[in-house]
Amino acid sequence: MNKSQIGNLLLVFFLGLMAGAVAGVVIDRLLGTSFLSKFLFESPVSFELYIIKVEFQLTPASIIGLVASGYLALKKG
Repeated sequence: MNKSQIGNLLLVFFLGLMAGAVAGVVIDRLLGTSFLSKFLFESPVSFELYIIKVEFQLTPASIIGLVASGYLALKKG
């Protein structure tokens, strides 16, 4: 794998996380449950870089999106 392929793969993983999280919230609202949008950690994981602070939470839906996007990206090649 060269650098451009790794960058594209990381982008696909990130977009899969986001798509899974959004789909999980929509499905939970339609079904009236809160299983797919339940946080897996008590507090968000955060990275602080001088003036920028990034925090994120994982949900079961985002992990499903990550696995699905990874499967499709690696299957297609």
